[in-house]
Amino acid sequence: MQVSQTRGSSSSSKKTSVRKQTALVCLLLVAYVVWIGMLFIGHLVLFEYELTPSPLTNTKRVFPHHSGVQLAHGRQNIVLFLHPACPCSVATVDEFHQLMRQGDKDSVGTVIFYMPPEKEGEWSLAPIIQSVKRIRNVSVEYDTDGSLAQTFGVTTSGHVLIYDGRGVLQFTGGITGSRGHSGDNHYLELAKQCILARKAKYTTTPVFGCSLRAIR
Repeated sequence: MQVSQTRGSSSSSKKTSVRKQTALVCLLLVAYVVWIGMLFIGHLVLFEYELTPSPLTNTKRVFPHHSGVQLAHGRQNIVLFLHPACPCSVATVDEFHQLMRQGDKDSVGTVIFYMPPEKEGEWSLAPIIQSVKRIRNVSVEYDTDGSLAQTFGVTTSGHVLIYDGRGVLQFTGGITGSRGHSGDNHYLELAKQCILARKAKYTTTPVFGCSLRAIR
């Protein structure tokens, strides 16, 4: 009788142990499925963010001579607006460098950095500004209050404007394929074609970047 009770108790303990192990396995499986789902959703959100351009703006079709930015007559003028703290700006500068090499001596570049006075001491020393200053035929301007961007009709970091030697806008938009990604892409090629054609038709592309006034 005592042996029978011992066997019954042992069998019950084994069943309890099996149930606990099964519950643990199920819990781990559920946790794994939830983790995979969260990763998938995170990647979707990131992918959508990278491929979502900024809203289109009405850029000036003729170079605003009253802006204080100099137009190089008889040469192509490439104007780039950047936020020095935008993480997407590095990729844009890489593509901009290619664009300037494409134009060589026939193009003049101006990079306008958003630079509020209270941030000048910090942002003016940013590596991205030093990198731009090393590009041949490029000058750097600071937009302290956002008025230059407003004059040109620009709101987003990474926006490129290409004007011909008469000051007529040929290209407006971005030159990266998505946010923060450098490398050959369709939009950069369109900008290069404008440089080569010199009298190209008006071209627009989406801009992938931060709002010029979003990061303070």
